[in-house]
Amino acid sequence: MKVHEVMSPNVHVISLDTSLVDAAKLMRREAIGFLPAVEDGIVMGVVTDRDLLLRGIAEGRNPHMTTVRHLMTRALIWCYEDDVLTAAARIMEDNRIRRLLVLSRDKRLVGLLSLDDLAAQMSSDRLLAEVLRHVTAA
Repeated sequence: MKVHEVMSPNVHVISLDTSLVDAAKLMRREAIGFLPAVEDGIVMGVVTDRDLLLRGIAEGRNPHMTTVRHLMTRALIWCYEDDVLTAAARIMEDNRIRRLLVLSRDKRLVGLLSLDDLAAQMSSDRLLAEVLRHVTAA
């Protein structure tokens, strides 16, 4: 099975100049905890609800004045939409991440693969158990 068959294709994104408050409001409204930060159609980083709290609020940054650009994670981890699902699961396991960006071969964002997507589709309970064990230990 290929990643594009199970990924979530509708990914909410934000600009690098989005304030922390506006990012948090979008997360609350859409019930999500992860947003790719995009510039000119290219993912430049990602921000999570945890980033907003630990790198934003806890460090005393003004959430109205600070933009996502200043606290996003720039080291991106992704897979390609035509990768097999087990390869994507291994990437998640190896990097201990719960969400994986899915890119086209020309490196454009086309979706997001989450642990929930894996749980719903993985035929190998053993592989899924390994991924969950490593990711949740992080």
